[in-house]
Amino acid sequence: MMARIREEAAERKAQNGTSLIDASAIMHELLKSNGSSHGPTPTFTPTQVSLSASSLAQEASHQQIRATLTQPSYQRIRATELSLQPDFEPLDNDHYQLNDLLRFHDREFVRNAYRAILKREPDDDGYAGHIENLHSGRFNKIDILASLRYSPEGKGRGVEVEGLTFPAFARRLYRIPVVGYLIEIIAGVFRLPILLRSHRQFESYTVSQQERLADHINLTSERVAGTVSQANSQWADNLSEINERLTSDLARVSTQLAEDFSKVFEELSEAHKKVSALHHQKIGGLFREQQAIVEDQERLRADIQAYMSSEQERSRQQAQLLETYDERLSQAGKQYETLLKQVAERLQQTRAELVMLERRSTLLLEEARRRLPEPFAQEQLQTIAAEGSHVLDVLYASFEDEFRGSRQDIKDRCQVYVPMLKGAGITTGILDLGCGRGEWLEVLKEEGFEARGVEQNRAMIENCRERGLEIASSDAIAYLESLPENSLRAITGFHFIEHMPFETLIRMLDEVVRTLKPGGMVIFETPNPENIMVSSYNFYLDPTHRNPLPGPMTRFLLESRGLSRVEVMMLNSLDHKIAGDDELTMRFNDLFFGPRDYAVIGRKI
Repeated sequence: MMARIREEAAERKAQNGTSLIDASAIMHELLKSNGSSHGPTPTFTPTQVSLSASSLAQEASHQQIRATLTQPSYQRIRATELSLQPDFEPLDNDHYQLNDLLRFHDREFVRNAYRAILKREPDDDGYAGHIENLHSGRFNKIDILASLRYSPEGKGRGVEVEGLTFPAFARRLYRIPVVGYLIEIIAGVFRLPILLRSHRQFESYTVSQQERLADHINLTSERVAGTVSQANSQWADNLSEINERLTSDLARVSTQLAEDFSKVFEELSEAHKKVSALHHQKIGGLFREQQAIVEDQERLRADIQAYMSSEQERSRQQAQLLETYDERLSQAGKQYETLLKQVAERLQQTRAELVMLERRSTLLLEEARRRLPEPFAQEQLQTIAAEGSHVLDVLYASFEDEFRGSRQDIKDRCQVYVPMLKGAGITTGILDLGCGRGEWLEVLKEEGFEARGVEQNRAMIENCRERGLEIASSDAIAYLESLPENSLRAITGFHFIEHMPFETLIRMLDEVVRTLKPGGMVIFETPNPENIMVSSYNFYLDPTHRNPLPGPMTRFLLESRGLSRVEVMMLNSLDHKIAGDDELTMRFNDLFFGPRDYAVIGRKI
């Protein structure tokens, strides 16, 4: 409160130009603004009032001092500044003499060079870099002017600095290794009289600048001393007058303040008691209402919890019923899909069997019609006998569907060979021996390769042709023998070579080498007998398999028949292995869960 009294006294004195204080009016306004506060009733003694009056006198003295410091004499002292370098004014015609810029030094030189040549203030990095080069002695003023004038920005500005070209050229010559150093020494010898004259001029300039600086300091000291003396005298007179007026005013105000404080605070104390009683009554009523609200909330919370519990139990029972229904529906759907798939497969097999049977019956009838009543010729008997080899075609096709794996699985496994063909630049002239259901041919077709297959099973041939694949119905070796030498770029066979006797396999490899072009590739995939489950069980699921072919033996056969860069790639390992990193566990995993197939890849040089 005393701080606000002092603020009000200072404001009234500044507005009215007098130190007389209407204390009763100030206290009335302060008490009105603070009438809403509660607390114990304050009391003031005459000593406290006297101290407040002294504080007001000190505040008024401080204001008088601040007013003196703002007088014109002090402003003139602060405005007096000394400049040791001439002022720079940019020219409108953008044409400067070299000496117009060399007369500046250090920071003013760099700043004015930017303003003259680039027509802007220097950026922080460029300014700091040029100052550092000047101070270190690596660059002189000519170097800095040349770097600004012949920079891309300087060329764009088009400012002309007459007399800069030759010095800048000389400075560039000085930077030539060895030769520049000699040129600089010769130039220094010839310019020695000029340098001596410049040195004497610099000494004279330095002495004149020091004299100017000394004169400026002396003049400023005299002005400061005179102004301080005058201010001290004026402050003493003003302070004496202020103290006298404040003493008489505050002596009169102090008594009135004490009386007004006592009356006002008695009234405030009475009002505070009434407000406190009313406040307590309102708080008691609010507390009772709050207690009733809390009880209602507790009852409502209990009802809501009971309702939520019942709803949760009902929802849980419904969820169980829905889950049971979904499971039964899913099982029924799976069973229905399986049944449909089986029926479709059986229907397809039946259709294929009927087609094969009709074809054989037609062939027999045609042969019998041509020869009857004459006996059958040897060629006709061979044709009829050949039909016997196709009796089991549909059965073997069904066997492949059951044990080979789904069509999509086989296509995914074949994707590993696509990058090999692309890496060798082979996109045409690809032959797949024993192509079966045509998964590899379908992958090649989707990748944009030109390929064809050879197959004897009529059911599989019909299936491949329905998919738009190019298939030749022939024995693999007979088909190879019908091709000219160096006519194919790649020959593949997936689970094909394990069906052949050893002599037939060698004959087939010879035909492969003969028909393959130089640079061509051979890929044969076959079961891996190193996997015990494959060599002892899985291999014999197919009754047409002959013997398992170990990888080293197959590699030797390809190399012995003329193929080179033969490599064996292990494929199709099982993911579910026994955990452990000891040697026995790892060896067990390799034997039972290791690669189930391998591919042997060779190239013809």
